[in-house]
Amino acid sequence: MKRNILYILFAGILLSACATPQAQMKKELGHIQVKCNPEVLEVLNNKIEARVNITFPEDYFDKQTMMVFTPVLVYEGGQRTGKAFIYQGEEIMANYKVVPVRGITHSELLSFDYLAGMEQCRLELRSTLISGTKKITLPAIKVADGCNATYRLVLNSGEYSFKDDGYQRVTTLTTETSIMFDVNSSTVRNTTRNNSAVQMYKSYLSDLDENSRYKVTGTQIVAYASPEGGEEYNAKLSDKRAQAAVKTWKELSGGDVDSLEVHSVGQDWEGFKEALENSDLEDKDLILRVLSMYSDPAMRESEIRNLSFIYEDLKREVFPDLRRATFIVEAEHTGFSDEELLELGDKQLGMLSEQEVLRLASISPDREHKRFYYRLAAERYLSEVGYYNLAAIALDDNINDVASAYLDRIPDDPDVLNARGVIELRKGRTDQARNYFLRADNADSRKNLGTLLILEGKYAEAAELLKGSGGANEVLACILTGQIDEAIAASSLESPRDAYLAAVAYARKGDAENVKKALSIASEDELYAQKAAKDVEFVDFR
Repeated sequence: MKRNILYILFAGILLSACATPQAQMKKELGHIQVKCNPEVLEVLNNKIEARVNITFPEDYFDKQTMMVFTPVLVYEGGQRTGKAFIYQGEEIMANYKVVPVRGITHSELLSFDYLAGMEQCRLELRSTLISGTKKITLPAIKVADGCNATYRLVLNSGEYSFKDDGYQRVTTLTTETSIMFDVNSSTVRNTTRNNSAVQMYKSYLSDLDENSRYKVTGTQIVAYASPEGGEEYNAKLSDKRAQAAVKTWKELSGGDVDSLEVHSVGQDWEGFKEALENSDLEDKDLILRVLSMYSDPAMRESEIRNLSFIYEDLKREVFPDLRRATFIVEAEHTGFSDEELLELGDKQLGMLSEQEVLRLASISPDREHKRFYYRLAAERYLSEVGYYNLAAIALDDNINDVASAYLDRIPDDPDVLNARGVIELRKGRTDQARNYFLRADNADSRKNLGTLLILEGKYAEAAELLKGSGGANEVLACILTGQIDEAIAASSLESPRDAYLAAVAYARKGDAENVKKALSIASEDELYAQKAAKDVEFVDFR
């Protein structure tokens, strides 16, 4: 028995003395320090990338040994193997990274394409020692546990808005007509022109009075004199013409002048300049130059009279239309209410104007009716708003080629350019999409540019661009840049996705109560309920 014990002791000492360097490296594997940045893996631009620092301690690595590390991402449903990296001892004649006896830290960049299910994963290094023809497999080293895929909450279907129907139920109409006077006269001329103007206005006032949808809000008389004969004289003449016009107005309105505003302008230099610019007089530029050079009425009139070769033309072709008094009526028109439009849409659709049809489309609760009315506006009136909103409906239905066909019927404007960018974004042509968004340069296109920045991993730029925009990805951009208070302030619980983003923001804030509240709303959508069960964002709240 004593002999057996001595033999066992001797064998153990002999085995210990004969232990290989590789066996010792395997035994001391735990002395290697492995650090991963980030500690929790993160999806960026559909890739999972991490930098792993491996520190070999002094006297660990054998001079004649090689070590192969193979990164493996293990996840629910499978695993992915990354590119191996190889280290060698100081006496190995090869071209791999050397690990000296004194120890060293090597840094490696790992990259995996993201696949669904990788939210719950672990990254490990599987290693093998090689010495000559001998290989020793070592236990796997866990590098990271879990993967943050929050960036994939980005809504990348594009943002766009329907064009406004342009319908104004209450509109203001201004109508005017003028009665004419002879030179130096304040007596209303008994001419066909004046009689027609008076009769037309009398009929117009009668129509306003009989139509309950119209309400007269203001009436004015403005009297003028042509700029000839002196400023003081023409001021008095203009006053007399105003009085004559008031008398005529009494005849038109049945004597009601209580609310009538009466203005006397005197010499009508502005009207003279406008009439001159619109005339065919050959030398009108000379007179326009005089008007620009002198502001004093007397100097203007004197200089113009000196241009005798053109003054007679002025008296004949320009001055007569300036000897006038103008009647101005302002009225409000109250159009159909939404309820009336819906009823007319069923019974008298043919009597509606373009804006009324567009309004009918915008207030119709049924999607197919909206489409019908927008198509009607497009076909009957060639309405650009109709065509554009048909394109927007097609985008809602994800029928992008149909949307593009509608957009081709109308000129490009910021809304159209943005919608074209949305179509390119959905087709994965991000460069073309970016070009359209930059050209559009409106609120929606800036939101879409922010989306592109998130997809490219440029979170800080995205957050700056989306700040205060109310865009679908504003909260996400704040979360990705660590602006949690801003994310919470901008968040809502209006939809499952909104609630899920709010839950992420509250989780990073450590607000368990609001995490629970937001997730209860998000989980009404089974997709988000399943995601929440695996998301590393909520690992501390399960």
